[in-house]
Amino acid sequence: MLNDLNPTSRRELIRRAGLLTIGGTLFPTLAAAKPIPQSVGTHDQSQQDGRQSGESRPALHFILDKNLELPTEKQPWIDLLKAAGIKAYATTDLVKIDQLLADGGPDIAYMPGGDFCKLLLKGNPHYQGLVIATSKFTSEPYQLTLLVVRKDDPANSIDDLAGSTYGYMNKSCSSSYFPPAMMLNHQGKDVEQFLKWVEVAGWQNRVDAVVAKKIRSTMILDDVWKMTPSNEQTCKIIGQMDYCPPAILAVNKRLDPGLVNKLSEVALGYMPSWQTVYGSFRPFNFADVQRFTHNLSELPADF
Repeated sequence: MLNDLNPTSRRELIRRAGLLTIGGTLFPTLAAAKPIPQSVGTHDQSQQDGRQSGESRPALHFILDKNLELPTEKQPWIDLLKAAGIKAYATTDLVKIDQLLADGGPDIAYMPGGDFCKLLLKGNPHYQGLVIATSKFTSEPYQLTLLVVRKDDPANSIDDLAGSTYGYMNKSCSSSYFPPAMMLNHQGKDVEQFLKWVEVAGWQNRVDAVVAKKIRSTMILDDVWKMTPSNEQTCKIIGQMDYCPPAILAVNKRLDPGLVNKLSEVALGYMPSWQTVYGSFRPFNFADVQRFTHNLSELPADF
């Protein structure tokens, strides 16, 4: 079909489809026909391109949310990435990650579950879920997130927090950004005005900020809460949501099926450290995120 078009029309169609012509062969582009810029994140310097020097196929790109703590600089990821010629980039710039994924640039992405649900709602045609992280305490592919305040705070529910400061990690966070918005939305409250939203980097850091009275409340994964026993002495739980999707490893649909199978095999065999946020992976199933995706669709469009 492409060969039946005049050169100008063909070039425009290729551009719109996100394809590049290289030596007469069509290859998908990366981030709107450009390699992922080095400024996007930290390239894992331990990676060596495992391909033979004579091979000319373009490098594959793996973008990761650094907050999610997937150690691509360690085994079993090192061997896989080297052998496949995959370059991994870790960053906390979630806005940039969203832009790259919207363009269909990265071949592989490790992202917050909430961001993947947003992709689904936008009808993004590029990515499919491969594996989903689990709770290291329950082994389930969904997690409980807790609304917490200081132990001496008189609040007993989210209703008592009107006008107060609330700490969230970032606007992609499945456990601290979207859950309180969903809770407030279900009560018919103004999601953006009810709380004073304050960005606080890190996981346990947000609980520490509550204790230090830098913010009045936050929501934190139950798995993270349990890792610091003193949290129960300094804070109290006044609410919760029990279906937060953990991180999801997604692949671009253009990726070679053989490589997808190998990636799945390595991911499912990966044994994370107990100190990381998430437990091991399970095969992705839409049922694991369906409820969260539905509730996300009911939030204000610009949230």
